[in-house]
Amino acid sequence: MTDEERQKAEDLLSRLEVSVGQIFPRDGGNAALLATMIQTLNGLRSLLALVKPH
Repeated sequence: MTDEERQKAEDLLSRLEVSVGQIFPRDGGNAALLATMIQTLNGLRSLLALVKPH
């Protein structure tokens, strides 16, 4: 993966994470959906070796 591709993937994942964080309400049926979305995004980060800086 080139640096440009890595940056584009990072930008996309970051925007998806922000979007997931804006989903309300976070309880009931949405709770399971949000958990799955977060796990999937974390899996993509891992697969692409894009560790999120803390």
